[in-house]
This record gives sequence, structure tokens and C-alpha cells, in this order.
Amino acid sequence: MEKFLCKIDSKVIDDLNNQISNNRVLNWAPDYNNQAGISFENLSYILDYWKNKFSWTKEEEKLNKFNQFLFEYDNVKTHFLHIKSNQKNSIPLLLIHGWPGSIFEFNDLIPLLTSPDKNSLKDCQAFDLIIPSLPNVGFSFSPQQKPLDLTEISSHFIMLMKTLGYKKYFIQGGDLGSFVASIMAVNVPNEVMGIHLNLLPLPRGLNKKPDNIEEESYYEKVKYFMKHEGGYQQIQGTKPFTLAHALNASPVALCAYISEKFYAWTDNDGKLFTKINIDAMLANITLYWISGCIGASFWPYYIRHKSDWPIDINNPIMVPMGYSEFPKEIFSPPISLASQFYKNISLWKKHSSGGHFAAMEKPKELALDINKFVKDVI
Repeated sequence: MEKFLCKIDSKVIDDLNNQISNNRVLNWAPDYNNQAGISFENLSYILDYWKNKFSWTKEEEKLNKFNQFLFEYDNVKTHFLHIKSNQKNSIPLLLIHGWPGSIFEFNDLIPLLTSPDKNSLKDCQAFDLIIPSLPNVGFSFSPQQKPLDLTEISSHFIMLMKTLGYKKYFIQGGDLGSFVASIMAVNVPNEVMGIHLNLLPLPRGLNKKPDNIEEESYYEKVKYFMKHEGGYQQIQGTKPFTLAHALNASPVALCAYISEKFYAWTDNDGKLFTKINIDAMLANITLYWISGCIGASFWPYYIRHKSDWPIDINNPIMVPMGYSEFPKEIFSPPISLASQFYKNISLWKKHSSGGHFAAMEKPKELALDINKFVKDVI
């Protein structure tokens, strides 16, 4: 275990800004309300903000206020934040981000969980947070180390928590983080006290006829998503490195690819930056750029595409599970399907607004759900 301090050479940021200025942007793309990909107008706005208003230095300073470490296991180093609460009786909580996210997703959620009393959340549980960068992403990425699939990431995080001395803990995850949390719950149920998810990683096709209207509607939504929004999964699952070469060569291409997911997966009515913080999104994209991790970040999709689904219906999850359903999440299965995999559902909360990046869009609502779930379990 070694301490980590983020310090990116200013020349790297200068080079980034030069590449943004000199890149050739697609200028004929018609605006189909971002349905055909990010529009020229929206991308141009983001790029102008990125070059002229965004400050990596400020984001770096905020990040360095937290204790950061590198944990090495099986020749793979994982970057993580370790943020302990000043309130009494705090409980350890492992926060796991997904793709195309990073630790910057949790900027607004962190104070609500570590210092609820100071953030107008009275009588709420305080948490000690362990927030890793997924192996393959950001400061956990290195060209010299092997990329990990979801099962390997789960084993890595189990060992991280053991090394930190946590014998019992909760986990919160969305997107790929929900897979990792679920696998950990299967593998070490005596250590994981409960998992709270804002995406449920059920198999896309369960090969069963729907038993009710909710299941039928869910299957139709899955079909629609895979037809109209699922292209990224096919590319990242089959020929990831061809795309990665292009994205790794151009910050404009990388920004277009990632920011399009923020437009598509958040509850924004076309006004993305009224719902999420543009600086947090650009800190996330900048992290992918400066680390050069985009190709490695695709690896779990590639392995998942060639393997069995990592969540096995024949090995259901018995630890308590809480779920926060936000209406613009990419998949929202009904409880009748979820209960086939999660046998101890103690919280099922439906929200009226919000989407895939819940910690950025609805941090207060997510924090309250986590609190209720944990209090119900303990």
C-alpha cells in the first residue's frame, strides 16, 4: 500500500488544449436531438468549455484533499480514495463506479455520506468510504499491467477490503459497479453486509415468457435499447481496440464518445448541464484522456461478450439488496424478475426523475436511499 497524490504535468494539459484547438470536428452532422449521436452544437459547446473554462488544476486540488492510495495485488495496482467520517459509529461503504464513469462521479455524494449532519441530512448514518478507480480506468490503469474482467475485479476488491481490515462492510454500485458488487456478495456473503444498487445486472434474455405486464414491458424496453442504443456494447464486446485506437488518438473523439452517453442516459430533456455538473463530467473525460485508459476500460465488455453472464441465476444472491430505480436508467427490471437473482430485497425505491449517473444527477436522493437501506439491514 502506497500513498498517492495526483500531479499531472501542466505540459500534458497544454497539449490537450492544443489538440482540442487543432482537431477537425465534424461540422455537417444534423441535429436529431442527439438520437443519432451527439450533435455538432452540443459537442462544440463542450469543447469550448473544456478548452476555455474547465480547470483540471481545480479538480486535481479537490481530489488531493482526500487520502489516496495505490493497492497492489496479483501485480495489479488499484488507485482508491479512503475517506473516513468524523461522525461516530460510521460504517464502511465501498463505492464502485461504472463505465464510462470514474471516481469523479461521486463528488457531490461524498459529503452527504461522510458528513450527513453538516449537509442537512439529519439523523442519517455516516460512512467511511472506500472509492476505488476500477482496474483498467484512470489512475488504476497502467499499460504494463494486465486488464481485469469483472470477476477478477471483484476478487481484487475483496482483497482490498481485507487488507484495509474491514471484516464487514456494505457496497454501493451502478453500471459495472453493480456487477462487481453482486459478484462480491456471492463470493464473500459473510463479509458483505448488503449491497445497494442503482442498476440491476440481470441477463438480457432470460428465455422465459413474461408472467405479467411489467415483465413484458421490460423485455420490450431491452429490445429497444439494444437496437437503438446498444451499439457501443457490440463494438466494445467484439472489436474494442479498433475503436480504442481512434479515441486514444483524439481528445475530441474521446469527448464525443463519452459525452454522448451522458446525454443519452441522463434525465435531461436536452439540457444536460442543468442536471449534472459539466466540470465533473469533463474531469471524468480528462481522466480518461491523460491516463490513456479508454481501450483497457472496454475489456470487461469484451470478456463478458465471450463468456457466460457473470451473474448466475443458479447461484442467487442471498445478502440483503436495496435498489433505487431512476426512470431514465438504461434497464429497470421489475421486482418479479429481480427476485429470481436477489433473494433478500429489503429496499425497492422508485424515483420520479433521474437516470444512469445517479450519484451526479440525484446525489441527495441516492444518499437517503443508501441510508434507509443500511438502517433497515442493521
